[in-house]
Amino acid sequence: MNLLYLSFLLGAVAPLALSCLGFVPSALSYTSLNTAAAAVRRMRLPRSSVATTTKLFVGRPPTADGTEGAANQKTKAGATTTFTSNNPFILSDCDNTNTPPSLAKIVSSIHSIKSGSDIRGIFTDHKSIGSILNVSTASNERCLTPFAAYCYGAAFAQMVQIRSGKGTITSSPPSPRSKISTNFENWIDKTSYLSVKSSQTIICVGRDPRLSGIRLSDAFCRGVESVQGVVARYTGLASTPAMFEFCRSDMCDGALMVTASHLPEDRNGFKFFTKNGGLTKKDIEILAERASTVAREWHDIGIVPPSSGKDGVYCSSWVDYMPHYQKCLENAICREVQPPSLSQSSDSHLPLAGLRVVLNAGNGSGYFFNQILHDLGADVSNSVHLTPNGSFPKSGVPNPEYSAMIDETMRVCEECDADIGIMLDTDADRCGFVVPTTRDESSSCRKFEALNRNRLIALLAVIFQSSCPGCTFVTDSVTSEGLTKFLHGLGIQHVRYLKGYANVIGKARELTESGKASAEVAIETSGHCAMRENGYLDDGTYTAVKVIGLLARVTMSSRRSSVAASSTANAPPIHSLLDLIADLEEMPHVGELRMDVKDGSTTTTSNIFSKLVESIQNECDARMEWELDVDNLEGVRVRIGTDGSFFMLRKSLHDPILSFQIEGSSVEAIRQQMIHPILTLMEQDEIDNLLNVDCLRNY
Repeated sequence: MNLLYLSFLLGAVAPLALSCLGFVPSALSYTSLNTAAAAVRRMRLPRSSVATTTKLFVGRPPTADGTEGAANQKTKAGATTTFTSNNPFILSDCDNTNTPPSLAKIVSSIHSIKSGSDIRGIFTDHKSIGSILNVSTASNERCLTPFAAYCYGAAFAQMVQIRSGKGTITSSPPSPRSKISTNFENWIDKTSYLSVKSSQTIICVGRDPRLSGIRLSDAFCRGVESVQGVVARYTGLASTPAMFEFCRSDMCDGALMVTASHLPEDRNGFKFFTKNGGLTKKDIEILAERASTVAREWHDIGIVPPSSGKDGVYCSSWVDYMPHYQKCLENAICREVQPPSLSQSSDSHLPLAGLRVVLNAGNGSGYFFNQILHDLGADVSNSVHLTPNGSFPKSGVPNPEYSAMIDETMRVCEECDADIGIMLDTDADRCGFVVPTTRDESSSCRKFEALNRNRLIALLAVIFQSSCPGCTFVTDSVTSEGLTKFLHGLGIQHVRYLKGYANVIGKARELTESGKASAEVAIETSGHCAMRENGYLDDGTYTAVKVIGLLARVTMSSRRSSVAASSTANAPPIHSLLDLIADLEEMPHVGELRMDVKDGSTTTTSNIFSKLVESIQNECDARMEWELDVDNLEGVRVRIGTDGSFFMLRKSLHDPILSFQIEGSSVEAIRQQMIHPILTLMEQDEIDNLLNVDCLRNY
């Protein structure tokens, strides 16, 4: 065994290290690597091969804003990175599965970044070459490393290859290179093999502007390329909805978006798509298992997979697929503003002419939407933060729910007297709006208010009331009592479901496919919105298409009214989209109070939550003004009186946090009817010392 390891070190590690530095032809190093890997596998329990191939390298060094440079510029291989050199492991210690501690830590880290139907973690770099222990040192809980990206890339490539029908399962190996091991549930067992068909499986990879995006894209693409018969195409800066569009338009078989959405800039993550849509939570579990198997293979070899450092992406080709998606959105706006029967009118080529629109892209991936609006005739000269920048220097990571982004957009709109302001999050799968309300008599400027949360859902209901009468809206669990009343008034059914955009979309699909309802819209109060007409794609820009289309139609109608009224002394009133939802009952005080569990344990969080829910349910029997919402499906929801006040307690989807959602008529009413009774229950159950309840006490 010692001789074999020595042979491996001399025959693989040295050539590979030299290759990474540019001194040895890559084909030699990869051949040596595969030979050595085979020797290691003969010494261990059978594992799948690491199929490594030589592909075209497209280096695209980033500029200061995080975007790629010229396609032909070479990568800086072996760029230095910051890492911790202390090794906390005693290498002789093994558990009852004979797993070395270094491997156990890597596998645990790979599983810890699962986040529902996505992957999310704190980006943590490690050395681009050298011992696998460099990866182990960086692989802490909830840390997303380039090595983890590589492993998930290989796992996703195999999953897409099988699901697309371009790889089949056999009981005997067609060749040593195509053998894979277990962990694809219901597809592959420990004796299964993958037979690759002649047609290639194509995985497209895009990213948002975060500075870690290039490094992770490179690692993921390399993982994809390690699977025989699968190629990676890198499209650079993109939006999350665009990646699904590429799949359903047959431009690729699977797609990966490198993004952490609205999370802090030190985070990053992965959102996966196939032609059937986004992956489910169960799919992510399967991917994590397979990624762990890939990690074990590299741990057997003992080195880090080759990488480009932080300055380039290794793939079969660099493509620019975004113009296709932009054209799809442009066509959608034209359909919204001008029905087919009117498409030949004189102004059909500029349907947004006369509208002044402010787009706040937040230095994120949604900057391209500004050009679409401009090309269709809108005045977008006052739009802000259109340059992608992964450090988000002006206003932080963009989030349409954040007051800073809302306030800035309102200020710009008031200064230029805009007709609407649009806010997109980092990867453009979520949006919010600000719209004018009334014109100040002493000023020519209009005042603006946010059009988001319950208001946005209500406005979309107005749109769908005419196109899909009697349809169903599926929302998350924290929508207001007033929204339900408003939807019912329009003849639209309202289904509250679990918070989380994947949950809401999944429920809408289930209702529609089962024939129980026609769920046209699945939307969260956060701004995540998916529509049946758009394939249930969670798309902030498509939501903006619907709202912009409505605004354009209302504006054209107002212009016609102005012409008709030109002979009279009184000018027609100025229309606002808020006029269309004037009947929506809104509580003056709305908020979410988040209580951290002090020990940071999800187990403690569950125990506290279960105890508190039981106490609240019992209290509903004792308090006349408390009415338990028996139809609620998440946490516990209690109506207070008959004016629309309520509170709701639920667990965070991913963190050791309890969320307390409140809506009431006044601060004092919320204190007396909700907060004080809840604090009393916590004291009685002796759990107030396990939670940080300062937000309740200080309300």
